[in-house]
Amino acid sequence: MGIFNIFKRKHKTVEPVNYDTRVFNSTLNVFSDFGDNINASDVVKICIDRIATHAAKLKPRYIKKQDDSTVVEKKGSLAFILKFQPNPIMSPYDFIYRVVTLLYLNNNAFIYPVYDEATFELKELWPIKPNSVEALKDESGELYLRFYFSDRKAFTLPYESIIHLRRFYGTNDIFGGSGAISDHSAILKTIKINDSVLQGIDNAIKSSFQIRGLLKINGMLSEKDKNAQKAEFDRALKTSVEDGGSSIVPIDLKSEYVPLNVDPKLVNSETLTFLQKKVISYFGVSDAIYDNKYDENQYNAFYEGCIEGIAIALSEAFSKALLTKNALERGEEIVFYSERLQYASWNTKVTAIEKLMGLGILSLNESRSLLGLEPIEGGDRRLQSLNYVDANKANQYQVGEQPKEE
Repeated sequence: MGIFNIFKRKHKTVEPVNYDTRVFNSTLNVFSDFGDNINASDVVKICIDRIATHAAKLKPRYIKKQDDSTVVEKKGSLAFILKFQPNPIMSPYDFIYRVVTLLYLNNNAFIYPVYDEATFELKELWPIKPNSVEALKDESGELYLRFYFSDRKAFTLPYESIIHLRRFYGTNDIFGGSGAISDHSAILKTIKINDSVLQGIDNAIKSSFQIRGLLKINGMLSEKDKNAQKAEFDRALKTSVEDGGSSIVPIDLKSEYVPLNVDPKLVNSETLTFLQKKVISYFGVSDAIYDNKYDENQYNAFYEGCIEGIAIALSEAFSKALLTKNALERGEEIVFYSERLQYASWNTKVTAIEKLMGLGILSLNESRSLLGLEPIEGGDRRLQSLNYVDANKANQYQVGEQPKEE
């Protein structure tokens, strides 16, 4: 974990002098990695992939608001990292996909910012996957997180330096979920039942290919003679199949075929659908999203119920951890934008362009982008309809009054 070798300038030490190792009295402040327990289910894996895939389409931007209306995109290392390369091995899509996946697997996701030792500018952003995390306080009351990794190394960092995302935040003071391995116990019950049902189907299918009958030989035979009788029966069965596919196998009076009745029971489709529905509902995924057969309205419902919350959480967590208080007061923030209209129908896009361009909200190139067209020269201009007027001057415009001089 060499990424922990560089730290913020304002933190003089990584290890606090004296820890108050008592956990907070109200809850259990220990978060444990859930591992692959729920991810072993194919339904869970698909649900998380659907959410992470759509969330990864969000576009992080470092902006500044002026006069509560004008938005200007900032320049610099932070803007470049967010827009193009969070770290040397991840694109923004990969980065967000991994963060969201860790969030839904563990109900917590941690991102460690790496800063340049000389300039103290942000260099990289790394999603980290600890086995467990412990919340600690020093004598001054400052909160720290101690991360334990699979290689048995532990790192203690100030909480304010970590980007922390939480899901099911309500029971625990610091972490999402309950902070315990059994946090997914409710959904685990359904997953285990579903797994048992699938194993039962697998066993039923296998049993249909097992022994279907016995060849009873009337007489006392040696082991050699019994094997010879068996070989003769197998030869007759093989010849019967090869020679015209007959279903009749000739045997003599010394042998008798005794069939075994094998009646495997299969679970009906309603039960399987019910179990799958419980799992995908736990993750907030609809059947249409799960099957990748959604229309415009179904996607909008998924966006508002799932993706929009992730975008807000990412925007607030990144702004809080990566920007100073003064920068936030100046109107600077990190926003994860979503181009929702990319998933709208052609008619919806055209209607939106007609309305938004008339209000001067969209430029020509932004409108072309919604339709999947390339930008044009001079396309950054914004057009506005003359059918709209300033509300404060509406009366003057309607009756032709001249403004009074003060």
